[in-house]
Amino acid sequence: MKLKFIAFTILILGYLTFPTSCKKDKVPEPFLSVNCPDTVFYQTKIKTIIDVNCSTSGCHDGSGTSGLNLQTHAQVSARASDILKAIRHEGGVSNMPQGAPKLADSLANHFSCWINQGKLNN
Repeated sequence: MKLKFIAFTILILGYLTFPTSCKKDKVPEPFLSVNCPDTVFYQTKIKTIIDVNCSTSGCHDGSGTSGLNLQTHAQVSARASDILKAIRHEGGVSNMPQGAPKLADSLANHFSCWINQGKLNN
């Protein structure tokens, strides 16, 4: 009887110490792999990246035919994950800037850090 109790206790403790959720239940976090030593500020980093590379005349400035306006924090923040995929030339979105080489990894990393830090309007 005592042996059964010990075996049962070991079985229960073993069950409780191992995670029981499936990997398929976990949401992938594609942006967490970037090292972000400093706070990324929207006004000085992200807006500059967008203004120089995306919101040029006829593109994402509201005057063109793209249909995507990236002039404000709210507009950029709402589409942040798609923008990051586009500037990294990942699948599922059009590569941006259109007809130009992929942006430098450092710029994509700034954008990724900004997303990880909560897409603050700072």
